[in-house]
Amino acid sequence: MKRLFLLFLPVFALLLPASSFAQKASELKYIDAKNLMLINQGYDNTEMPYSRLPEDMKARTRKAVWDLGLNSAGLAIRFSTNSRVIGMRWTLLNYFIMHHMAGTGIRGIDLYMLDENDHWQFVGTGIPNGKDTTKTQIVVSGMDGKTHEFMAYLPLYDGVTRVEVGVTKNAEVGLPKRDILVRGKEKPIVFYGTSITQGGCASRPGMVYTSIISRALQKECINLGFSGNARMDKALVEMMARIDADQYVIDCLENCTLKVVQDSAYFFLTYLAKKRPETPIYMVEHIWFSHALVNKPVHDQIAERNEYWHNLYLQLRKEGYNNFRYIPADNLTGPDGEGAVDGCHQTDLGFLRMSEEFLRHLRR
Repeated sequence: MKRLFLLFLPVFALLLPASSFAQKASELKYIDAKNLMLINQGYDNTEMPYSRLPEDMKARTRKAVWDLGLNSAGLAIRFSTNSRVIGMRWTLLNYFIMHHMAGTGIRGIDLYMLDENDHWQFVGTGIPNGKDTTKTQIVVSGMDGKTHEFMAYLPLYDGVTRVEVGVTKNAEVGLPKRDILVRGKEKPIVFYGTSITQGGCASRPGMVYTSIISRALQKECINLGFSGNARMDKALVEMMARIDADQYVIDCLENCTLKVVQDSAYFFLTYLAKKRPETPIYMVEHIWFSHALVNKPVHDQIAERNEYWHNLYLQLRKEGYNNFRYIPADNLTGPDGEGAVDGCHQTDLGFLRMSEEFLRHLRR
């Protein structure tokens, strides 16, 4: 076995870019991301630079929801640079750990590059190894030295108090030069939902469905996913209605008992519809958990909630709320249950499937 390892080691070494041996993360110059462009953030008055909820609503928001709002799910930094090496330095708020989700998704940073055909290409991940809350790491190296456009997705299940982009000493780095997926260019899509919407359990930040959809449509997507706490709070719908969105997607049933839906859904949905009468609002069914195939009580609970949700949709349309749309669960995660890590939370495969189905509706 030792001899076999030694045979493979030279081959592995040949695959590494030459610059990775010469350049260290500590040798780069770092630019505070506050000087670059933050996208996919719904509010300007957040408590922290990279959090998701408006600070003036803190007193009216449940603590569990507010704390989750400090996570940077869906947020991304847009910039351009001609550096041959790009590093990231980021300071985590909590150093959160889960056993069923990769640390790269919880606490890492993804880097994408815009190619000549205006497609976003994944090029590397800042891996949050070690136990220090501040991470410094080269994400990509060996580049051609030409100016390219980049997007760095921030952690899904942790917050960040500071983010910096590292480049070589003589390189230029600044705001995006191409007018593609930039802040405020057009109205965003707002997604409200559960731990799945927040990103559980994507392997890296760029693979949550809101980010996949954002890249596909070249449009900002606001991620208002709150793990275990998407219960249609009044404070949340008031906050959502502040955002002049192109579309709203309500994907929260997994966190709602039937009673919560009965007590809260009508007000939640009609409040948003009255505030934004011209904006499409998509009501998304509860996804079919993998184990619902064999667990009859789970199957029946999901079916009961989806039936009530669909009847509510029909009622709202009958009452004249014509901006409601409906997304059934049947095609959201595929027919085989393979898209989930625990029967519920989605892997990258599950998120790809969900984004494809969402896009089929959102593009209409």
